[in-house]
Amino acid sequence: MSRAAAKLVQSELDRLVTLIEVSRALTAELDLQEIIHRILEGAIRVLPAAEAGILFLYDPQKHALVVNHAIGFDPRVYELTVKPGEGLSGRAFLSRRAEIYPHKHEVKAVMGAAQPMNLKTFQEASGGTDYPQSAICAPLVYKGEALGAMVIENFYRPEVFQPFDVQLLDALAQAAAVAIVNARLYAAEHESRLRLEALNDEIRSQRDQLERRLQVQDSLAEVVQDDLPLSALATRLARITHASVFLSDALYRVRACDTASPASTLREVDMAAWTVLQPLLRQAAETRAQMRLSPEGNRELLISPVSAGPEALGFVILDARHRKLDAVDSAAADSAAMIAAARFLRERALEEGEIRRRGDVLERLLNGDVPAGADALRQAQGPLRLVVGTLRAVGDTQHDSAPRVLRTMLALTQEKLALDGPVTVALKDGHVVAIQSLAGRPTGSEEPLAALEEAAERLKVLAPEWRAVYAVQDEVADLTGLAPAHHEARLAIQLREKLGRAEPVFRVRSLGAYRLILQAASGADIIQVCQTTLRNVIDHDRRRGSALLETFRVYLDAGASVSAAAARLRVHPHTVEYRLERLQELSGRSLRQSEGRLTLELALRVLDSAQVL
Repeated sequence: MSRAAAKLVQSELDRLVTLIEVSRALTAELDLQEIIHRILEGAIRVLPAAEAGILFLYDPQKHALVVNHAIGFDPRVYELTVKPGEGLSGRAFLSRRAEIYPHKHEVKAVMGAAQPMNLKTFQEASGGTDYPQSAICAPLVYKGEALGAMVIENFYRPEVFQPFDVQLLDALAQAAAVAIVNARLYAAEHESRLRLEALNDEIRSQRDQLERRLQVQDSLAEVVQDDLPLSALATRLARITHASVFLSDALYRVRACDTASPASTLREVDMAAWTVLQPLLRQAAETRAQMRLSPEGNRELLISPVSAGPEALGFVILDARHRKLDAVDSAAADSAAMIAAARFLRERALEEGEIRRRGDVLERLLNGDVPAGADALRQAQGPLRLVVGTLRAVGDTQHDSAPRVLRTMLALTQEKLALDGPVTVALKDGHVVAIQSLAGRPTGSEEPLAALEEAAERLKVLAPEWRAVYAVQDEVADLTGLAPAHHEARLAIQLREKLGRAEPVFRVRSLGAYRLILQAASGADIIQVCQTTLRNVIDHDRRRGSALLETFRVYLDAGASVSAAAARLRVHPHTVEYRLERLQELSGRSLRQSEGRLTLELALRVLDSAQVL
């Protein structure tokens, strides 16, 4: 054997050894991308003429061969999409045979029929070369199924590919096909195992949640069965959810919590800024749906409304620190809200029954009738103290909360006045009425102004959108004086508002001379006389839409000053003078005479107090 032949044999032997090493490395690798990289790298290593290579894999969705990996090309080569039968790779994929193209014109004959866009992309990716000098390609076939194709190209080297190179590349391609299938099977198995593990984790999570839900229901069911207080409900809910728990009523009063807290309302609880928390509470009450808030860091608040039909009775609030509240926590809060709703409704039923009972007692007392029973008899012994209170809205208030606030005002009034002895407190026509016996006490004993001021201040904290007003009457000698005293106190509250006074508690006698007008306004004959006095003026204002009486009212409040009245009415002083002249003409009374002016003023004040005008 000649030396050249021996050298060729040794070269082919070395390349075979290299091919075996590459194939062995492929079988040991399971990462698909790493396998493909090694395939191309090994092909270029065992083929002396090789300068660049592309490995295509078939994409069933695109029905085309797409570039998976390339060596010796610009990244734009990955834009190539070759149809089966197109170009060198498509031809090898379709024929399932390895081919050699030793000369450029042979390469051009096959590649020239490719799509113009692919030819342009190939030229750009190869650095401006339109066709390689020579090339070989081999399909990746596994059990008769073509997986893709591999193309090895020569652009500048003087070496050319030999028939032995085709055999090497074909052998490498078959080994590569097996490695790719193994890698895909491993990836599919690995993905299936991950999905199975995820499914097992989900099953375990669902099982754990189900167990927790059962524990929650069992624990909360004991609260209902044993009729435990709201504090026990809060404690159990806190243990279940690992969060701080607050139960409040619709006025945000804290009814129960899991730990001792000095806060009496949700405004005072250290959870979140009240300007942020209150809108969420209102939204939860309106929508009857849970609300969440993350005030800071890992802290989370869950607000669950306590509802009965369309009405919000209160709130269950979970304050979780360093953990997120899950679906079980949310369900537990809803269950606790249902239990609290039943408790609140029961309390309200008892409260409403007590209010009706007190209302009946009050009605009989105002009618001069003493109800049966020793306690009622003692409370009906004169002299008596009478207090009348009502609510006034502040700003644009949601008036649907008035009944709740009025009941709260009733409870606060009862609580504060009861400190001074037995008292009957009830609701009548939207007013809180309290009757307390002063029998056996020193004459002129202290009136309950301070206690009522505390009640009004407390209500201001619980319901800032409302204000309480109390009128305290003089001592009433016996039951027969209660009804007129009650009527006078209610009129006094209205009169004080017209006078612009805003103290929450006042004595009726502090109205001075206006009290005489109130007493006069209680008589039908007096009202009729006053109406007769101002009838022509009243009819004129109604008929023509004028403001003679209003002008006179402002004139009196301005100290009988025409200029001051004009300034308040925002009219010219001559207009005020003209209106006052018409008032005198229509009434037949002169404002320049003291008797005429006093008659007109008293008639106006009486009708205003009686709310006739």
